[in-house]
Amino acid sequence: MKNKPVKFEKRIFHKEKVYLKLSDVVKALGYSSKQKFIDEHDKDVVSLSGIGQCVAETTFNDLLSNDPVAFSNQGQLEVTKVETLRSKIDSVIGFQPLKFMLFGNYLTMMAAMTGCKSEEEYIITHEIPKEKRKALEELIRDNDSNPNYTKMIEYINDKERFDLEHIRSFNLDVQYLSSIDCTGKTDLDVFVCGHGVFCHITDFGDYELWNDMYRDDKGDIILPWCNYDLQNSEEVLVNLSQTNIDRDFSKYNAVDNMIWCIENLAVTGLEDYEYAVFDYDNDAGIRFSMSAELLVKLIKPDTISTIYTDTILDIVTEKYITEVDADTVLVE
Repeated sequence: MKNKPVKFEKRIFHKEKVYLKLSDVVKALGYSSKQKFIDEHDKDVVSLSGIGQCVAETTFNDLLSNDPVAFSNQGQLEVTKVETLRSKIDSVIGFQPLKFMLFGNYLTMMAAMTGCKSEEEYIITHEIPKEKRKALEELIRDNDSNPNYTKMIEYINDKERFDLEHIRSFNLDVQYLSSIDCTGKTDLDVFVCGHGVFCHITDFGDYELWNDMYRDDKGDIILPWCNYDLQNSEEVLVNLSQTNIDRDFSKYNAVDNMIWCIENLAVTGLEDYEYAVFDYDNDAGIRFSMSAELLVKLIKPDTISTIYTDTILDIVTEKYITEVDADTVLVE
């Protein structure tokens, strides 16, 4: 019988990190006692004054993502993104000297108009309070901290743009690769996969036209493809039945498929390592890129806190904002 998922009632923010109580972590990961967890993960347990023993939320997510039974029971990772008004205000204050250098005459004029004795007095009395209010309004207004993730979820759930039933009718399927870093930023890569097919998709809907896929007179799977980035774009018909790759990519996860492609296909390294280190696109059913971060995670997992999982993350957002001039907390 499946256990009831553990709900984390308390989260501790300490030195720019989010921690969870050890007692909750032990229950969520299915350990019989705190001591058994400590015996296996002694370095991951931190004692916080007035709180007790805790585990960093990123550490918990890493452990959970590598435990299929616990992950199935919990159903989701724990993601707490902390964005403080103080950090925003500090950045605003840090910009003031540059503003004085660039707009000195304007500040002099505004100081005179508002009865301030100096430009510094005008900045402290008028500019900084205005920027504080602006920063607070941005925090309150920014409900979606992962817009790219949200857009991709909306795309794959929109039958008019991406009909999963239609795709599966061709013996193809869809794989997911979700990632979440230590700041709470979440990304989602989606791949259509099958025999000889492992194709990364975008939410633009203007490259592979998956909803227009069909079988020709020979029974081959034909995928209309068009690159609208080109000035003279023309629709190309890609034959997914003629990829000449004897591998059913749907039987493996996305990372395993990337590794196989790197080892068995003419995958080239990229000179620009800012994002991806490997890239492959043969216009016939195989297209993917591997990020530098994912590569490092595979080689030396402990050096990268980003977590990768082959499921869609169920992200629940709670926002707590401290008022500028009061100690009360607003909950949205």
